Formats: sequence, C-alpha cells, structure tokens
Amino acid sequence: MSQLVSGSFAKKIDGYAINELGIPSLTLMQRAAEGLFEEAEKLLCKKSDSILVAAGVGNNGADGLNAAYLLYEAGYRDIRIAVIGNPEKRTEEFRFHEDRLRARGVDLKYIRDKKDLEALRLYAPDLVIDGIFGIGLKRQVEGIYLELIDLLNELRESHGTRLLSADVPSGLDADRGRNMCGEHRPVQADVTVTFGFDKLGLWMGRGPSVRGRLIVRDIGYPEDICQLLSHNNYDVIETSDIFIKSIEHKLKFRGPNANKGSYGKLLIIGGSVGMAGAAFLSGLGAYKSGMGMVRYFGPEQNRLILQTLLPEAMYDSYDAGDLDGMRKSLKQAFSWADHFILGPGLSCSPMARDVVEAFSVLWREDAEKERKKLLLIDADGLNIISEEPELGSRIMGERTIITPHVGEMSRLMHCSIAEIKADPIASAAAYASEHGANVILKDASTVTAAAGGSVFINIAGSAALAKAGSGDVLSGTVAGVCAVLADDIERTLPTAVFLHALAGSLAVGSGSEHGTLARETALSLPAAFVAATGQDTAKRV
Repeated sequence: MSQLVSGSFAKKIDGYAINELGIPSLTLMQRAAEGLFEEAEKLLCKKSDSILVAAGVGNNGADGLNAAYLLYEAGYRDIRIAVIGNPEKRTEEFRFHEDRLRARGVDLKYIRDKKDLEALRLYAPDLVIDGIFGIGLKRQVEGIYLELIDLLNELRESHGTRLLSADVPSGLDADRGRNMCGEHRPVQADVTVTFGFDKLGLWMGRGPSVRGRLIVRDIGYPEDICQLLSHNNYDVIETSDIFIKSIEHKLKFRGPNANKGSYGKLLIIGGSVGMAGAAFLSGLGAYKSGMGMVRYFGPEQNRLILQTLLPEAMYDSYDAGDLDGMRKSLKQAFSWADHFILGPGLSCSPMARDVVEAFSVLWREDAEKERKKLLLIDADGLNIISEEPELGSRIMGERTIITPHVGEMSRLMHCSIAEIKADPIASAAAYASEHGANVILKDASTVTAAAGGSVFINIAGSAALAKAGSGDVLSGTVAGVCAVLADDIERTLPTAVFLHALAGSLAVGSGSEHGTLARETALSLPAAFVAATGQDTAKRV
C-alpha cells in the first residue's frame, strides 16, 4: 500500500509529530540529513570533490546545512554554504546547524546580489545540495531567488554539476507539482530525497520532469499518522496499486467451471468510417484483460477490417442513411451486452450523435429496471456529450465511467486545460461528485475518482504510453478488469489503470519508449497481470 501526501499535509504531519508526539525536530532533521548524506556520497567520486549547499533560512535549508556537516565529518573539506534569505528569519534549527559549521571553519556566506552569484558560477562545484525552498513554497519565485535557481540549472548543464534536492526541487509546488518559477524551470534535480512520505507534487505537473531519481526517506513518523490526521480533503491520496494484494486471487486464475459468458459480454459502439483502429484496440485490450465476449456496433464499412483484425469478436452494423435500422440493430445488440464502451473512433458526425441519442434512450430505460449494466464513455462519446450536456445527463450515474484526457475534461467542465492541469485531483473529484459518476482523468499521473468519493493516483507506467491508441487500450482494460472482478468498481478502476500502466512499461522491454505501439501495450496485459500478482505461471492440474 502506498500513499502520497501534499506538501501542506506533510507540514501538518511534521507539526503533529513535534508538538503532540514529542519527537524533537532536531531528531527528525538528523534522519533527513542522513538520507541526503547517503545520496550525496553516491554522487561524489572522491573526498576532494567540491560541494555547494544552496540554503534558504528555513528548515529545508537547515537540512542542507546538517548534510554538509555530516559530509565534513566524513572527510570532505571543499564545502561552501550559500545562504539566501533574511538572516533575521532564520529558524532555531537553522541557527544551530549554522553555528556547528562555522565552528568547523566551513565557508558560509549570504547571497545578496549578482556579484555573490557570479562567485558561485566561478566555483563550479561537483555537487550542489539544493535546500532553498521546501514543501511550504506557495508563492511565485522571483528576484535573486529565481536567479540562483537558474544558476544551479546552468551549472548542471554547462559544468556537469550534480544536483541533489532536499524534499522537493526548489521552485516546485509540493502540493500539485506546479512550477512556481514562471517561464523558468524549478531546480532540475538529478536526485531528490523526500522525507517521511512521498509528495503528490513529485508525481504531478512538473514534478516527474524535474525530480530526477526519487528516494523516500523514512524519518520516524508513526505508520498510522496519515489516517489519524487526514480528513478526506485530498491531501492524502492512495496509489492505484492499493488493491492488488486483496484481489490478486481473482486476477490470477479463471473459475474452473467458467465459460465465455462468465466473464462479461462487451459491446463496443465506435469506429466510424476510416477510424476502425480505436475500436479494435479497445476490443483487444478488453480480451487481453479477461473479457469473455466482445461485439462491435459500427458502420458496415468497418466489418471486414475489424473481423480481420480481431476475429474473436462479433460485429453488428448499420447503414449511415438508415436511422430506423440503426436503432433496431442497436437495441438488439444492447439487450445482449452487460458492458459497454461508447465512443472510440465514433466521430462527431450527425449519425454518431444519433447513435449516442439512441443509446441514451436504451440506457435510461434499462437503468429504470435497476439492471447492473456498466458503461464506459471515451473519446468522441465524451466530445458529443460535452456539447450536449442534457444528453450526457441521461447516461451519467454510479454505473458510468468516463475516461477523458485533460483536453476532453476541459470541454466537459467548460474550463481551460490549464485549470484542469493546475489541480487534476480536484477536477476529477468535483466532476465525479456533481454527476455521481466515475472518472479516470488521463495524464502522466492518471487520477481516478470513484462515484463514492474515493480518489486514487497512478504512479506506474512510462512515457511509452504517450502514443495514439493508448487510451483506447485503457478503455478495454477497464472493461475487462470489471468483468474479472465482477463489477467491484471502486477496486476495478484504479487496478485497471495500474495494470494498463504496467503493461506499457513491459511492452517497452529491451526496446525504446519511442517505438512502442498501443497494440503492444495491449499484448503485454497478460504479463502485467502476472507481474502484479507474483503469479506462478506453472500449469495447474
């Protein structure tokens, strides 16, 4: 089980540990500094290597100073400390570590102007420990602070200086990974040692691109402190692999008396003329994730393509000019299925809108009978309902899942992409709450918000998934895992997202992220099931 916490909540944990549990702040800081020291030694080649600690006057800077003290005691002598900030605002802990370093004769100076920055440029250290800003940064970085961050990044690029960040790279918001440096970059770390708990901001927004190798250092907080202090305000988020251990028996093997109908019947409504690939990938992902039967509903022109690509699937068609025929055919296919994917490759043509309209009537009628069918809306299905909210309201509910990327989410919520990216957790949770539906908001770190209020974030996967068709495979994966887990939606959704991401990583293999195709991710899903469950692949007898 893994948890991510916001920077704001991490400060709350720190305060509670010190003020309520009586853990001395210097004890916590010593453990944090030991983590920095250990990683610093891995980045250094020899005792004569030069080290610069760039420190603010708060406790993040104090962590850097403490690490410098440990390095000095270990025999490193070429150490300089560059402090930025108002000396009168130094914390008590900072003063303590500053005094220890001065007593050892370590070069410690305050940065006041460009001349001081230029001296650091000429020093060109082998290693920088970044302790300028910590998890409490909430304002835009500007002035000499921004110039110092720019200088550290320049040293890394021009001199090969290695950058080690304390808790979070300076200039990065620890809550949601926002870049607080405007058009400039936060510190581009080679390694980040974060303390106590992994931070949400290291996995969202700019976090993944600037954190470098990530180390989570245990500094002695009680294991249950998050549960004790959390009040469900999305400052503590579980990761998508949370349920794997509790459901692995269902993911490992099919029931010995099962048949093809035991694991769901999926109808995929999509694939307009010239766009059959999206529907194919959804069907392939569904089959590879355990779905028992797959059927397509689309234009007659796609029949040969899809039945050639996926002969295991059935195909029902309609003619673009025959509205009554389409409705009749859809009704028959609808009655057969218990799972639906609406939208992949559907287009936003007038006929596609008629298909969604006809589906919404059938879905509403079925919902009134309290049947347990399950609907996933993706791609053009989302684009159509974003333009016709009344149509969307007919098919939303606790048995409905939407899988938008941030652009589709912005259209659904009638806001900018920037607003969605600023806080994807809040966006997904708000939409799920307002519409009583389940949301999988796709991005580098995908957010899952269930209709019941639980929220998860996925931290698995690789950039190989940044490829056309990956979202279609995810739709099929969600449907397939739903069938395997008997529609336990709260567990299904984050689990499916995790397995899909893991499959993307496995698909890369010894190859390249650049060349990995979405279909290869789908074909890697069985291996992802095995890897996630530690499955013994020996034949059962």
